[in-house]
Amino acid sequence: MKTTKTSKNISLQAVVAAALCVGICAHADTFTEEPDAFLDYIEATGSQYIDTGVNAETGLKARIDFSWASGNISGNDWSLLDAAIDNTVSDKRNRFLMCHLYGSGKPFFGYGVKQRKNPDGSFPFVGGQRYEIVTDMTDTNSLQLVQNGKNTFSATDLETFKTNGVVNLNLSLYVFACHLSNKAAWFSKGKLYELKIWKKNAQSGELDLIRHYLPCIKGGRAGLYDKVHGTISYSFSTTPFVAGPVLDKPLDFVKWVWTNGSQWFDTRVWGKSGLKSEVEVSVREYSGDHCILGTRRGNNRYYPAYNYEGQFRYAYGTMPAKTNTTVVVPANDVSYYMDTRFLIKSDVRDGFQSVTVSKNGGEPVELHKDGQAYLTGENVVTNTMALMACHTDNTYVYPSKGLVYRTTIWDGDELLRDFVPVVATNSSGVAYAGLYDTVTERIYRQIGTEEFGLTNQVGAVTNSLRAAAVHPKTRIEYVDSDELLDYVDLGVIGKDGVEMEAVMEWLRVPSDGAFAGAKDSYKTNNRGTAAIRFYPYHYWSGSHRNGYSAELFSLVNNGVTITATAGTKYRIVSLLDAGDQHYSVATKEGGTWTMLGTCSQHVAGPVDTERPMYLFAINQDGVPRYPGKVRLYSLKLSVKQQDGTYKLARDLVPVRDPATGAPVLWDNVTETYFRNSGKYLLAGGGSERPFADGVTIIVR
Repeated sequence: MKTTKTSKNISLQAVVAAALCVGICAHADTFTEEPDAFLDYIEATGSQYIDTGVNAETGLKARIDFSWASGNISGNDWSLLDAAIDNTVSDKRNRFLMCHLYGSGKPFFGYGVKQRKNPDGSFPFVGGQRYEIVTDMTDTNSLQLVQNGKNTFSATDLETFKTNGVVNLNLSLYVFACHLSNKAAWFSKGKLYELKIWKKNAQSGELDLIRHYLPCIKGGRAGLYDKVHGTISYSFSTTPFVAGPVLDKPLDFVKWVWTNGSQWFDTRVWGKSGLKSEVEVSVREYSGDHCILGTRRGNNRYYPAYNYEGQFRYAYGTMPAKTNTTVVVPANDVSYYMDTRFLIKSDVRDGFQSVTVSKNGGEPVELHKDGQAYLTGENVVTNTMALMACHTDNTYVYPSKGLVYRTTIWDGDELLRDFVPVVATNSSGVAYAGLYDTVTERIYRQIGTEEFGLTNQVGAVTNSLRAAAVHPKTRIEYVDSDELLDYVDLGVIGKDGVEMEAVMEWLRVPSDGAFAGAKDSYKTNNRGTAAIRFYPYHYWSGSHRNGYSAELFSLVNNGVTITATAGTKYRIVSLLDAGDQHYSVATKEGGTWTMLGTCSQHVAGPVDTERPMYLFAINQDGVPRYPGKVRLYSLKLSVKQQDGTYKLARDLVPVRDPATGAPVLWDNVTETYFRNSGKYLLAGGGSERPFADGVTIIVR
């Protein structure tokens, strides 16, 4: 049964309920609006509640991530997602209780006139501990109360509840209370992290997601944001919800994060049958046990992605040893490569387990079990899965080293997690790396023993979310590249009709180092061979150079080749247009620029690399090459227009990033940041002053 279809139809009852609340209760409302920020949770203290507008009837399913209040919860009767018809005779009360706490901390399930105070296999709730409840009331044959991945119903329970038939209370479900015959009752105390509600489609039989609540804050009021309808619901009582911590927002998406064996993540997904996953990684160790995605309790294992002695493995259920046939080893043509990007797909539905591995986008190869049949039967580990380690008995073992690109996890067809590597900042402005889950809008930070190093454990920026969002406030003198991992994608194609003016210095004079440029290794150059260059400025073999087509022209003055000195400030002016190359190099002495030399050449053109130029390196077929250790003070690029005039395309100046305080380049033309495309942070600094330079500051 599919659970991914999203419905945009709001029930009439929800509309009426919202209208009544807006018209009658000024404190109770639901508006179509975007939140100011998402929260870790909202907390109810015993008097707040929300009306979901969802009718309590057969055909619903809910997934609830929550915790009851800390302390002694014995003897309490609390509702988290419930409705019921009042009746003084408790055994005759018609119920639709999807998450309820009964005395002594016992889970309580109510469907129709039946009830179950401590379903088989469940355990009493503990105050302050985080749980996940999945309640399935889609039809009488699939009634379930799943607690932390484990189904708590016996066959006898199911048969008992089936005698109720179809239930329709004509009452909407409340959150943090029970809608008891048009009044709120059994208020609860606790924290809600996420809530999803589905409704079975009568025509298709599929489940439509009709509510997806995430804690949020708007104008200082805490509430639940519904991603399905774009609405925020606040407390329907006069008491507002307590707001949990504000979640950090992603600053940049990055290509990968590199775990060194001291960083791993808790996915908050309970290990059980029925899950599917896709993990993109480059693993880095040959010997020993290394869990990529998995969990274990005692000898009960669930490893959808695992690496042992250089081979991928898969484990399901109770195993006496790693060599048991329940461990899957790769087919003969699948080997282990340190620098290979693997996509590991695992489907662990009961009786349908399959694992495939593909490398570098190639065809997937299915892992096998030496001819043995797949295991059958439900498997629940009652631990959440870890990524790049194994979560076992409240600790983490078998850590992995490698690059993490993307991780996606489903429960059947329901998308639970979609992790993307990001860099973010906390409330104090400190930058850190982690994984952003696009489903729950939250960043998962590593829980190992070591934070990620932004200069060596974070990949290239793939999408900057704060470009042009906040203008810089502080101008700095320069930015520095490190000659190893730093480069900036300038976004200007290396082709005829580009003029550059830059002020820079070499921090270390290279034997073959780039300042800016692009190269196509496959196109035919003016010599009739492969590879064309477009280098506004380069340094090679002891000389300032300008590169065009196959040529690298040296800067010569009166027959003498001009060399560079580390720490000397140079002003470079360069023009490459239809075979004409002109460039000059000047140095500053006594406050004035002194010309060192000029070069003018003509080579048969035209040249178009069809690749954007990189700064601090060249873009060779999409890969940064010949990195230079450079200090940049300013850079301007102008591009030739159809009428023959040149238009300024980039005007880059060093500034302090207002989000991180790190050195970064600001473009006065596009009013966007050009951050490092290599490692995350550039170096630099020097003298500082308020950012002005005649630029109009627009607050967005």
